[in-house]
Amino acid sequence: MGTGQRPIPDDRLEEYRQLLSLLMENAAAGDERACERAEWIAQSALEPGHLWRAMGVSSREEVRRIMRESFPTLEAANDKDMRWKKFLYKRMCGWSGFAA
Repeated sequence: MGTGQRPIPDDRLEEYRQLLSLLMENAAAGDERACERAEWIAQSALEPGHLWRAMGVSSREEVRRIMRESFPTLEAANDKDMRWKKFLYKRMCGWSGFAA
């Protein structure tokens, strides 16, 4: 999994918590990896650039696999194959023009 926890900057802590909450609200029942994966994804989403690169995985498809396994309702909701970071922020923020 990720390359280790880095401290969350104070000015991004609320953003991190909201991402974490979104992920955990959509965690697969009984998935023992969901919490660790949610922390990994939320922290990686704070990094610049593509989520898959920040996570240290090989591709967007790898992120999709992780989402399918641990956060299946979010994975299914990304039916337009939107980039994952953009998708998560749109879900989190409820941006207009985006069906939740």
